Amino acid sequence: MEAEQKNGKKILATVGWISVVLLTCHLMAPLLMFIPICIGVVLRRDYEAESQGLALIVSGVVGGIVGWILGMLLMNFLV
Repeated sequence: MEAEQKNGKKILATVGWISVVLLTCHLMAPLLMFIPICIGVVLRRDYEAESQGLALIVSGVVGGIVGWILGMLLMNFLV
């Protein structure tokens, strides 16, 4: 039963990386920054994927900050 419950590692990683990409391009980045961070924590804690979980956490924070700055710059150019 334990092996059946923990077979979603690929799905979590895929959703995490897609959210990092979308987070970088989105104007509401600080509100969505928690998604890759939470998925990274779950990967590290429950699936023993230390490096991939840490990469998602760091990418989520960096993507959120970059997306926020890009959103501010874009809004300045439009106004």
